[in-house]
Amino acid sequence: MKRFHFKRFGVAAWSVCLAWSAASGQDEVSNRKKELAALRQQSAAYEKELKKHSRDEAVELQYLAHLNKEIDLTRSYVTALNRDLRRLEQQMGRRGREIDGLDAERERLREVVKKRMVQFYKHRRAKEIEWLLSIQSWDQLKAWMKYEKLIADNDRRTLQALQDRGQALQREQNFVRIEMQEKERSLQEKQREEARLQSSLQKRQMLLANLQKNKKLVQARLAEIKASEKEIGNLIAQAEKARKAQAKKKSKQQGAEPAPAPASGHRFSDLKGQMSWPTTGTIVSHFGRERHPALNTVTENLGIEIKSELGNPVISVDDGVVQTITWQRGRGTIIIISHDNGFYTVYTHLQDIRVAESQAVKRGQTIGTVGDTGSLIGPVLHFQIWKNTTNLNPEEWLG
Repeated sequence: MKRFHFKRFGVAAWSVCLAWSAASGQDEVSNRKKELAALRQQSAAYEKELKKHSRDEAVELQYLAHLNKEIDLTRSYVTALNRDLRRLEQQMGRRGREIDGLDAERERLREVVKKRMVQFYKHRRAKEIEWLLSIQSWDQLKAWMKYEKLIADNDRRTLQALQDRGQALQREQNFVRIEMQEKERSLQEKQREEARLQSSLQKRQMLLANLQKNKKLVQARLAEIKASEKEIGNLIAQAEKARKAQAKKKSKQQGAEPAPAPASGHRFSDLKGQMSWPTTGTIVSHFGRERHPALNTVTENLGIEIKSELGNPVISVDDGVVQTITWQRGRGTIIIISHDNGFYTVYTHLQDIRVAESQAVKRGQTIGTVGDTGSLIGPVLHFQIWKNTTNLNPEEWLG
């Protein structure tokens, strides 16, 4: 009896877990879909404006910026749909196994009931008469009645269990039908979004080709990158101010004790010259002052550009905490990670984000993938290292 109730509880608890998991996955997809719909309306307005003013560089850059963000969000949405599809497939697989188990249990109980019925009709009546004729005392009669009640109760439990298994089996089969319909809708939505993504990528390619020929647009684009660099500096300055305030507060509470070593067993400064690369690829733009080939002007690069393949993993170069995740026109999606003793690393042009703000990350942990939003040279990772509010040359740190 206890075993049966435990199994019923397990099925119910599992159904609740699946429902929560489904709701969680659907929320992610729904939120991304709403955000994407709003952005597409803005992009459509800029596209319409661009057709009216085809030579307006400001409108063209605004449209490019919205198109970049739309591409990032579409990719993110497709990734969320893929995750949802995997969740549905796993869920359907688990339900399939649950259905097999319920079906097997139902068949076992059917056999038990069948044998009991055969036994009852073939032998029970004669045995009952034999028992009644052999009874010689009131105690024997009470024992016989108790025995009969136990058998009847057991038969009743078996029949109830059989009914419950049948109902549970029906519920699980209904769930599978619903999940199959949901999977079909998700597949169709994914195909539509992938087609839209290809269209957006083609539009962006045309805009970038035009941008490369137009010096005014190139200058405006470089201005966006400069503004983005300034914003990154401001974000790090804010983080550093907060870190120092926190350190000062701790020192007052703990006295003049030396700062403990990081849990990793090493300090960020120990990595100089032997740091793992944040992604695979080749450095195509170096740290410091560089002359722009088209404009013949000198620009300041606060980090390095690593040319890579679209979708390649991007890792955290050391243990730390995700300080900021943001999006900027000049750099696309940006992650800033704070490390020990006032060190920070910056990763930009990211595509698929795998972490959240305030999340602790380990050395070598994937935080995202290489993207091309905000890049003029295709898929690339822009990587920076900061000590307090001073940016450092990453090439001196990489192994």
